[in-house]
Amino acid sequence: MTNTHWDAEVYDRIGTPMRRWAQQLIDDLALAGDEVVLDAGCGSGGVTLDLQARLPRGKIYAVDASSEMIASLRRQLGERGVTNVIPVEASLTDFALPEAVDCVFSNAVFHWIPDDAALFGCLRRATKAGGRLRAQCGGYGNNRNVLGAVAAVRARERFARHLGDFRDSKTYRRPEDARAALEHAGWRNVRASLFSAPIPFEDDAAAALYVATILLRDHVARLPEELREPYAQAVVAETKRRHGSPYVADYVRLNLRAVAG
Repeated sequence: MTNTHWDAEVYDRIGTPMRRWAQQLIDDLALAGDEVVLDAGCGSGGVTLDLQARLPRGKIYAVDASSEMIASLRRQLGERGVTNVIPVEASLTDFALPEAVDCVFSNAVFHWIPDDAALFGCLRRATKAGGRLRAQCGGYGNNRNVLGAVAAVRARERFARHLGDFRDSKTYRRPEDARAALEHAGWRNVRASLFSAPIPFEDDAAAALYVATILLRDHVARLPEELREPYAQAVVAETKRRHGSPYVADYVRLNLRAVAG
């Protein structure tokens, strides 16, 4: 089962690439300013507030399964006096809103959810006919180099005894598979494509924090406290040994656009 615990403060510090991708998605939506938008997997709230700035007369339903992320968002909304963002703590495969939305926005989230039918079906039911979906997430081939290093590190005895036969649940979809799943759920005019977006980390400590907090968070949650940092450091070192310095998160992203049928 996917770990829903997130450290919102750490995520904010190392989530710069995700926020940059989010800006492109927000620009692509070309919002008029009065739409009702679903932020599907809102995270700690930074991107939600970027989205909110484009909706002076609109509304956002910000949905996330992590209580820590929702608490972070609520805190920021209170500090800023924002009233047109409604936080909702719920899974993206099982939620209901009080009204249908005009747009679904999602940034760096869908690869965490393996159940295509539940995910895309729930999003479709939340959206008005003719409403738009614009999303980006990890796609086929994402972090291939890093994950090769992970396989070698996790086989080491001190880590293997805790990780056992654990298998990461993230789903890096091929464009054709995502397209078929969206169409099956009732979306039309579906467009899906991949793009590479490698992110180098010049600082190994920052790279290890990224590995532990985002990429391998489900692995790290299964390790005792004293092995969590060494595991992340070992993955960074093994990736550099295989592919050279600096450590690079070899991101491959899946771009999704669709219209609710």
